[in-house]
Amino acid sequence: MKNKDRLLKVLAVLAAVVIVVFFAAEMYGIANKTYTTQTVYEQTVLETVDAKMYIIRDETPLTTSATGVTVPLADNGERVSKGSTIAAVFPSESSAENYVEAQSLEQKLEAYKKIDGQLKLANVDLNKLNGEIGNDFISILNSAYNNDFSSLGDYKLSFAEKLSRKQISLGNEVDCKSQIDELTNEITALQSGSTPTDILTAQEAGYYVSKLDGYENKLTSADIDTLTKEKLEDAFKAKKNDTPEGSIGKIIDGYNWYIATVVDSAKVSELSKGSSVNLILNDSEKDTVKTYIHSVKAVDKDESLIVFRCNLMNDALTDLRIVDGKIVVNDYTGLKVSRDAVRLDEEGNQGVYVRRGNIINFRSVNIIYSEDSFIIASKPSAESGIELEYTHLKLYDEVIISGKELRDGMVIG
Repeated sequence: MKNKDRLLKVLAVLAAVVIVVFFAAEMYGIANKTYTTQTVYEQTVLETVDAKMYIIRDETPLTTSATGVTVPLADNGERVSKGSTIAAVFPSESSAENYVEAQSLEQKLEAYKKIDGQLKLANVDLNKLNGEIGNDFISILNSAYNNDFSSLGDYKLSFAEKLSRKQISLGNEVDCKSQIDELTNEITALQSGSTPTDILTAQEAGYYVSKLDGYENKLTSADIDTLTKEKLEDAFKAKKNDTPEGSIGKIIDGYNWYIATVVDSAKVSELSKGSSVNLILNDSEKDTVKTYIHSVKAVDKDESLIVFRCNLMNDALTDLRIVDGKIVVNDYTGLKVSRDAVRLDEEGNQGVYVRRGNIINFRSVNIIYSEDSFIIASKPSAESGIELEYTHLKLYDEVIISGKELRDGMVIG
């Protein structure tokens, strides 16, 4: 009997301990329940279609019979007029280098002369000038960061000129005479050993490009209206032409060039002739090129041949020929939210829970675009006509992406 009483006492103690531990764990869990949040920001998402594209341009190769070292005098992608100087041929590498160096120093000399001519400045807007100085400095940093040094010299000269203007406007003396004299002497010495043997001019107006890619005139604008899928595939497979002797580049004729591709008709069903479409022709979705649809032709029941027209030209675009690009068929701008935050409330309405201080509220969302990891929700305005039972999600709301047993109006610690 005593043993039985002892056993009952032990079991009672154990039960009490279990109960205490259970409630302690529950209270600890409630006190330490965490709710991970994420700030809502506005974002634009592009809906794209992958496409293999062929660049079609009218191009005139340029050659010279002069022997020596050719130096381009126009930038790649620069618009040149008929008769303008585009290149020069020098008898040796050293004479070409002297010429290039003299040209660079000429720009620096002009900058110093400009500074020297501003010694009597008045009514300078220092706030505006400080902003321009900051912009030039950022441009220098961006050039270095992106390994793009083509315009670095221009940015440096502009930066130095504006700094000097600021010094002058603040009453400081800036003496440019010694620099001007030194640069003038250097340029004179370089020019004496940099006489070109031939100066080349553009025979037609167009965009200058300093090199050939071997696909010149495989397809031209004359082929556009009779282009077929088979002709386009032949162009993709075509071998490059050999670079002709004495080549100094080419002129891209006219203002328009074209991009041709064959794509799934269902994916581009909303595209029509004459409408504007952005294309992505490199690895960055930030860099889009605005084009216009020249024509849309049905290849068969599943595919369409689309030709885009473009009148933009720059250094980067001159290098393009065969491109694995993207067609932007739609863009969606709205509130970006993690898909983990999208839930159903107690009544089955779709939305998110947001945290304001220690209060949790349910906010409905109108999803206009979605991917596996996030959704884009619209921002209804008073004029939108959207009537929602709950207050809609707002910019900069803190949405809860992890947390259980959430309810509208609940208070958290």
